[in-house]
Amino acid sequence: MNRQQTEFHASCGHLISVPADRAGQNVRCPHCHRVVPAPAADVPYASPVLTPGPVPGPTTSAEPAALTALYMTALIAGVLGAACIYLVMFNELDESELVTITPLWFFPIVFGLYGFVSQRLLRRISAGHAQTLSQAARMSIEVAGYWALPALFPFLVLRWRSSLLVSLAAAVFWAVLLWFFFAAVFPTL
Repeated sequence: MNRQQTEFHASCGHLISVPADRAGQNVRCPHCHRVVPAPAADVPYASPVLTPGPVPGPTTSAEPAALTALYMTALIAGVLGAACIYLVMFNELDESELVTITPLWFFPIVFGLYGFVSQRLLRRISAGHAQTLSQAARMSIEVAGYWALPALFPFLVLRWRSSLLVSLAAAVFWAVLLWFFFAAVFPTL
């Protein structure tokens, strides 16, 4: 038996398909996890209309703009450093020199990237989409897919609400992984 479906756009913009018998009821969006009303069955191609309410003020981030600038600077410096090393100086360096200078470009990239990601996750918490950093990271994994799990792993276990602490912890986490990698691949260096 083929059940009829009603499709409509949730407030987040994603298309939701629900059984026709759920028309007029509240349903949870599988993308943003908000509860939204499904349109009544007698209105074809209807989208929910939000009733006007108090207009929320801009969400203020507890994180200063200077941190965003720091993350951006670190990320750009790391990418430029890697490009310079591997595109310009690569033929002039031996393996031990490459291993030695890897942290000079790798850690700024990790620090900047995790700083940006943690700021975005913290914004989800301040907007009320998640209660904890772990929940916000799980929501991101659901949207991005499980390939994002290795990059978001530190956010699943950390409880801090400071992007600076999270990015420093992530840099230490990746430093240990990088050390193990070099110890396994280049044990004589």
